[in-house]
Amino acid sequence: MAIFGKIDAATFGNNVAVTNGDATVTKNAADTVVVGDIIELSSVPYIVREVTSTTAIELHKAYAGSTDAALAGAVRRTAPKAVAEFVVKGGDTRGLNLVFVDTTEQGIAANKARGITGPGWWLYETYQTAAGDTRHKAECIAFVHATAGAAGDDADDTIVADVLETITIGTQPADQNTSSGAATFTVAATVDQSGTITYQWQKKASGSTRYANVSGATSASIVLSGQTAANTGDKYRVKVNTSKGAEEVVSDAATLTFVS
Repeated sequence: MAIFGKIDAATFGNNVAVTNGDATVTKNAADTVVVGDIIELSSVPYIVREVTSTTAIELHKAYAGSTDAALAGAVRRTAPKAVAEFVVKGGDTRGLNLVFVDTTEQGIAANKARGITGPGWWLYETYQTAAGDTRHKAECIAFVHATAGAAGDDADDTIVADVLETITIGTQPADQNTSSGAATFTVAATVDQSGTITYQWQKKASGSTRYANVSGATSASIVLSGQTAANTGDKYRVKVNTSKGAEEVVSDAATLTFVS
């Protein structure tokens, strides 16, 4: 489980020792920490699952960074009881995101479209249906009313939008005829803020009712080769997102036709 959000911070007075691939952190006995606290190590937040001794704690998952016997600046944060209990009791066994939403983020349309409707700690996931469509699940774990300045931000922009950003598709993919087997579908999109556009092309094979992601097709154009008469009727579309968490936009579908 990825944990995002900053609130109620206190920096350790001493260095800690952590090992890559291990959930154990060795700390100085003078630095107090309890089960359920959030510990930030190298700017990555973890929840304390167990305090095994005055000098050792177990994290909710293995440490993601490099082994470091003298890691400075560990930050302890106190999560709401409901959030801590959720993770400690096994909530992190699913591949979800635990995000903190401040009072600014709660009002952004892209977040409301994800089902995030108020401030506080939310459990969030996005997934793709069998038909290739994007869907969202959001559950409020704990209501906490905090401004952006008080809450801080742990680089969760792609999950919880920090600004209202709109994607506009200026040029839709066009139908393509091919006799050589080669074809290129292209989209042109812009955003009104500073986010970086991301693309995911999808294909619906002729006779199918479902779109599926095309592996590696993550730019503004998708270049095809080796198409045959069997590919006539294949449809292509692209899902457009941004690094600032703008609400996803899906292009029109364009059709491939093989001309003999």
